[in-house]
Amino acid sequence: MRGASVLFLFTLGACSTESTSSSDEAATVAARRGSTQVTRIRVNGESSDAILNDPTNGTNGFVNASRDQVANTSALDFSYVTPTSDPDIVTLVQGAGEIPNSAYTTTNTTAHLNVVTPFPVIRCDINLISGEYTCVDSDPIPFDLMWNQNGFSEVEEHIRRTEKIGPLTIKFNGGFHQRSALVNGFWNGDTAVDMSGNLLDTQNTTVIREITMTVQ
Repeated sequence: MRGASVLFLFTLGACSTESTSSSDEAATVAARRGSTQVTRIRVNGESSDAILNDPTNGTNGFVNASRDQVANTSALDFSYVTPTSDPDIVTLVQGAGEIPNSAYTTTNTTAHLNVVTPFPVIRCDINLISGEYTCVDSDPIPFDLMWNQNGFSEVEEHIRRTEKIGPLTIKFNGGFHQRSALVNGFWNGDTAVDMSGNLLDTQNTTVIREITMTVQ
C-alpha cells in the first residue's frame, strides 16, 4: 500500500501536464537559498508530459518537456521513484532546468525529447514511515522519448495546484488544450512502452510551474 500511495502522487504530477514559470529574461531560473533549490519554468506554447513507468523494477513518476515561444527557450522537469530492497524506503530522482531547443521538437501530432540532462540532478532516499530523507547529487539522466497522438481524448483545462512528496514541492498554475498520446523510448536505462502521455498547447497564454527541492 505504501508503494501505491507514491504512485498516486506522481500520477497527479503527470496529469498536470507541464507548464511553468520563470523570470523576465529566461524561461528557467534556478536559485539556491541555503539547501533549497527553486526552479521556475514558464511555458507559452507547446509542451508534452508522460507518466514514467517501468514495471520491471517498479519505477514510476512523470516527465514534462516544454517550449516558451516568447523567450525562445525549452525546459525539462521530471521526478520518479524506484522501490528498494527495504519496503519502507524509496529512491527519488529529480531534476529541472533549461535544455537546448534542439532537444525538444514537435509537430501537430508528435513530440520528441532527446537529451542528457545539462542541469543538476538530485537523488534522495525517502523513508515512507518517518518522512525522513537524505539526498546526494546524481549522474546526468539521458532521455529519448517519442510522443504520438492517439486520438483517445482531448481536454480544455485550467489548473492551480500544489503537490508535495518528501523534499519535492511542485506548484502549477495555468490553462491549456491537451491531447492524449502514447509515449515510447527510454530514460536512464528504463524502457518506455506505450506509456500514457499528453501533447499540450497553452494557446497563447502563459503557464507557470515552480519546482522546489529541499536538500538536507
